[in-house]
Order: sequence, then structure tokens, then C-alpha cells
Amino acid sequence: MFAGLASARDLRVTGTGRVEAFSDGVFAIAITLLVLEIHVPDTAEIRAAGGLVRALLPLWPAFLSYLASFLTIGVIWLNHHRVFTVIVKVDRTLNWWNLMLLLTVAFIPFPNALVAQTLLEGVQSADARAAAAIYGVVFTLATMPWVFIWLHVRRHPELMGHHVAAAQWRIYILRPVIGLAIFAAAALLGLFLPVAALLLYIGLAVFFAL
Repeated sequence: MFAGLASARDLRVTGTGRVEAFSDGVFAIAITLLVLEIHVPDTAEIRAAGGLVRALLPLWPAFLSYLASFLTIGVIWLNHHRVFTVIVKVDRTLNWWNLMLLLTVAFIPFPNALVAQTLLEGVQSADARAAAAIYGVVFTLATMPWVFIWLHVRRHPELMGHHVAAAQWRIYILRPVIGLAIFAAAALLGLFLPVAALLLYIGLAVFFAL
């Protein structure tokens, strides 16, 4: 009896309005927190550097990591918005996979801070390489829920707003799989060339946006 009730609750579907609203809030907070890692030089630092511009120039790693993180979160949000124009209903499992996606998105400010801080201390230091790799691992984890979201929706086409052909399903699932492979490769590159890895993350964000 209780198993039957649990099964009925699992199969219950709702609209996407609350999911989208909550998700947008998480995206907005995560993307806003990124700017906190850009340090404003104080008066003593500006004087020691010989001017504001000279004091800002050494902060380029923080600006670079901010750009990479902002673009990546932005692209994830754009994809999320696009996906929920195709998916018109959610069930409990889809809600959980969406939460797993938001879990990684909300965590991105942390590796962003690691990269910004360690690159400021030395662009080829062991800590900078480790931070760049961790950065890539987090982006890889942020891509993974998309695979399971599409696999689940494929098993439950009633969550979709229209019929999807088999070829389109392959595209939906293949895109995040490709993203997983590329972000994993970028994480590996970060172990050797942290700045190059950051530039690759920016390039990937632009690529996926287009």
C-alpha cells in the first residue's frame, strides 16, 4: 500500500514555473558573488604602484577568472532557459537532477576564488595549477546533470511539450557528453598551463553560447 502511494507521488508532475523561478534565483546569486573576488586597491597600494592603472594591472588573473566564470554560468543559464521551453512539466526525479545542476552552479564562486587568488601569487605555481584543475572538475560536474536530465526526459516524454524525433534526442544527449569530455580535457590542461586552461574555458563558453 505504502509503496503504491510512493509510486503515485513519484509520477506526479507539475508545471515548470517554480523550478525556473528558483533556478533563476540561484543563477543570479552565483553570478553576482563572482565579482567579490576582484579586489579594489586601497590608497596605499595605489601609491606604491605609482597610480591606479598600475595597481590594477597585476589583478588581471582575477579579471580573467571572473570572465571565464561569468560566461560559463551565463551559458548554463541560457541553456537552462532554452531547455525549459522544451520541457513543460517536471516530476520528482527531474526536480532532483535540476537541484544537482544548481548545486554545482552555486559552488562555482569557490573555484573561481581559488583560481583568482593562486594566479595572483604565481601563474605557474603548483597551487595555481591545482586550482585551475579543480576549476575544470567543477565545470565537468556542472555538465553531468544535463546528461541525466535528458535521459530521464527521454524515458518520460510526457514531460515534453511536443514530440521529439530520435535524431533530436541523440543531439540533446550528445551535447552534454561532448561538454563533459572537453571540460575534463581543460581540467587536465590546467594541471600544466593554468592561464591557457582559463582561456579555453572562455572559448568553450563562447562556443556553447553560439
